[in-house]
Amino acid sequence: MKHKTFAKILLPLVFFTFTLGCSTVKGWFGKDKTDDRPPEVLAEKGIKDLKKKNYDDAIETFEKVRDRYPYSEQALIAQLKVADAYFFKKKYEEAFQAYREFEKLHPTNKAVPYCIFREGQCFYRQRSTIDRDQTYTLKAIDEFKRLKQKYPDSEYITKADFYLARCRKDLAEHEFYVAEFYYRTKRYQAAIDRYQALTQDYPEFPKNAEAQGRIQECQELLAAQDQPKGILSKVTSIFDAKW
Repeated sequence: MKHKTFAKILLPLVFFTFTLGCSTVKGWFGKDKTDDRPPEVLAEKGIKDLKKKNYDDAIETFEKVRDRYPYSEQALIAQLKVADAYFFKKKYEEAFQAYREFEKLHPTNKAVPYCIFREGQCFYRQRSTIDRDQTYTLKAIDEFKRLKQKYPDSEYITKADFYLARCRKDLAEHEFYVAEFYYRTKRYQAAIDRYQALTQDYPEFPKNAEAQGRIQECQELLAAQDQPKGILSKVTSIFDAKW
């Protein structure tokens, strides 16, 4: 009985040890073939994954290139492609950080203008509707302007100008929306201030003629509101004079 009990305990232990040993040997001699691939092969695989829109696989592959072959030419490409994968995956915060990191680590690299352009696009893609906060629109403008200032001859300038125009239109529409809100709620002075800022800051805005008409209308409404006060003041003065 003792021998049978011992065997029941021993056999699972032997099986476990054998299994562990096999996995260890496999770890020593049977490494994943992907681990041994040269950086150019891994980079090519990552690019294929990117083209197929397998963004998670692309990110994983490019990160392997970057981590395992940090001094290779492919590591530089991989770092940029990780940012692209996040961008196309619509993970704009992660993409922005990746582009910005590349820019900081490689400030003289010829891909820096591309990074700045993409940083602007990351903010542009996150902008909200005209009735909401325009922080991302303003941030996008800052990046596109930075690209124009630092790299005026860049091939991305034409595209940046297109997005700048779209951003300015959004900001103008936002100003007009807010001014109209003040107008509808009879806060005429606040409306005037907004309409005037609109026409001054965005002279190309198509609705500026309408804004000018609103300014005149608001001024007349304010004057009408003040008129009874003026009549009352005159009556009070006459009454005081008699007494």
